[in-house]
Amino acid sequence: MITSMEIHNYQFKKAIRGFDQEEVKEFLEIIADDYEALFVENAQLKEEIQRLEYELSKFKRLEETMNNSLILAQQTAENIKTNAQMESEKLIDDAKRKVMEIFVLYQDVIKRLNMFNLELKGQVAGQMEILEKNQKKVEEMTEFFFGRDLKEVLEKIEKAELKGK
Repeated sequence: MITSMEIHNYQFKKAIRGFDQEEVKEFLEIIADDYEALFVENAQLKEEIQRLEYELSKFKRLEETMNNSLILAQQTAENIKTNAQMESEKLIDDAKRKVMEIFVLYQDVIKRLNMFNLELKGQVAGQMEILEKNQKKVEEMTEFFFGRDLKEVLEKIEKAELKGK
């Protein structure tokens, strides 16, 4: 690529009937200045493109980081949700198991209470039978001791004792 300096310093060969040298120099001067301005602008644009490409790459990295963070957050949320679901199912299963254990214990207590009541009824019935037998004996003895026959026997014994003395 030709530089503006090369355009400024370029020397045309002289010819007899050639172009006006002054006019050619002025024209080359204008072209060199325009070329230099374009060259500087081109360099500035290249720098700007480089800077923008650098910025773009930063934003792409930032976007990638944000996407990765979002994906990680989604995965974490799913893991938390799954763990919470599993934990709740475990708690419910544990609660059901404990309720069943308590229910079985409750049934056992009721069975034992029924057995105790039956045994107690049996014992009370036995005691009532004994009590009734004792009550009959007391009545028989009362009848015997307070009956007419015994009074007569006691009177006869008393009279016999009095005579003997």
